[in-house]
Amino acid sequence: MQFGCGNKPPFRKLRRLCFRSLLLLTLSVAVGATAEAFQAQDRPVSNAAASVQTLEAVLRGMDQAAARFTSVVGNLEYTKVTVIVNDYSTERGKIYFEKAKGKTRVMLAFQEPAEKYVLFQGSKVSLYRPKIAEVEEYDVGRRQSLVEQFLLLGFGTAGSELEKSYRVTWRGEESLDGQRVAHLELIPKAATVTAQLKQIELWLSTEDWQPVQQKFWEPSGDYLLARYRDLKQNAKISGKSFQLPIRGKVKTVRPQGGS
Repeated sequence: MQFGCGNKPPFRKLRRLCFRSLLLLTLSVAVGATAEAFQAQDRPVSNAAASVQTLEAVLRGMDQAAARFTSVVGNLEYTKVTVIVNDYSTERGKIYFEKAKGKTRVMLAFQEPAEKYVLFQGSKVSLYRPKIAEVEEYDVGRRQSLVEQFLLLGFGTAGSELEKSYRVTWRGEESLDGQRVAHLELIPKAATVTAQLKQIELWLSTEDWQPVQQKFWEPSGDYLLARYRDLKQNAKISGKSFQLPIRGKVKTVRPQGGS
């Protein structure tokens, strides 16, 4: 996944930043999903009722977890897959996320394959690439809530809020990284969102109801797989974790037309 790279005009870079790379960060195969839909028609009513009860239990668990949630820190791995050319691009680093007094701030600190920092604070997104000594700053403005909705999907998200924006389907309980997880499928309700994002798969820990994995499917069939490991909830995070580690003299770029 690339942030602000290449020779595309600044506005196009911001759109990709907000609606794909960072919103999606950004596909279950459609054929598989369709097959499951047909199979579901033949399942006994009792199984369908059990699925609904299980989904309701997950959503209630998310509601309770959201009420307690203030922060999370851990390791992240983003893999962007371009299906048509079978291209895989993986970045690894850490995520720092704090939600306090109605304000949200997030730092994505990538170390592999290249050092890069993406800071979300208020309506501003800052991208710092030490290798080229440059900081790009964007004001996402009205897109702020949309950025947070996708970037932080599942982190401190209440089940009731999830249902407002998505059609939620229970896909079962699985094992991932040695822990039990609840697998949900989310279909955005808003047409403006489905134009950018076809569906989302979300794997939640059954212990704390926080994301272990997210899969964001684009209409093109490309997808982004986000994995989270060693997450620590409600840990005290140093203020320095939400500051760009500027070294030496850097150039600050504020592209026009980015809000």
